[in-house]
Amino acid sequence: MLKRGFQKGSRKSSVFGSSLDFSDFRPYQPGDDVRQIDWNVYARTNRHYIKRFLDEQELSITVMLDCSASMHFDEAKWKKAKALCAAISYIGLANDDRITFVPVGAGNKPFRNKKGVVFSSQMMTYVDSVKGTEQEQFFSIVENYRQPTTALTFIVTDCLENSEIVIDKLKKLQTNQQLRLVQLLSEAEMQPETVGDLKLIDVETNETVQVSLNRQVLSTYKERLQAHCHEIEKACHERGIGYVRLSTKQSLDNIIFSEMRKNGWLS
Repeated sequence: MLKRGFQKGSRKSSVFGSSLDFSDFRPYQPGDDVRQIDWNVYARTNRHYIKRFLDEQELSITVMLDCSASMHFDEAKWKKAKALCAAISYIGLANDDRITFVPVGAGNKPFRNKKGVVFSSQMMTYVDSVKGTEQEQFFSIVENYRQPTTALTFIVTDCLENSEIVIDKLKKLQTNQQLRLVQLLSEAEMQPETVGDLKLIDVETNETVQVSLNRQVLSTYKERLQAHCHEIEKACHERGIGYVRLSTKQSLDNIIFSEMRKNGWLS
């Protein structure tokens, strides 16, 4: 079950309440509020019926952003990741949901527990100001940023870590909340074109490796990346975790109104 707040929101709940959106009728039962009896129906049927309305409740949403070096090393990737977090947070605020934005990394503080579109400008300014970190890999520390209240949580990351660690951490994060994993990769990561003798440096671990890149090596890399992504995607589907893989070349409109809507993440 998703966490529902105690305050009113604009998202329709399956719980019946006191909004102005009519749901249906049910027979009156002893103990019901007599003010809810529909006397027009009584005049036609000579029976007492309660008029029920859909309750409107806020949804508690957390948006987590991977601030590790592999995310902000590519400027286009970093900008797209932050824009995506801002868009998800804005949609939540516009729907009167309660939003917490968590940039995962040293020195960044959460934009916590805001409700209402009045906070949208403040939220966007804050997301834009978030800095990347150099010290930690995302999935090694993400548990420390897990929100104590149950929520629907979006995670924006590249998942460029050991797949077993990624899957294990997702299992732990999933406790008492729904997860939606957004894997964002740059075009250079998905379709590298550089060839020749190179010294490659891991921006998160500073490990180096000497390689001779040719078509065969690049083909092997792409196959291993695909296998890595598919392993994570399969684990997400098996555990009921929402998953979508995106490229930085996709427009924000395409991501929000096509990819996310296709996955049923937006109504």
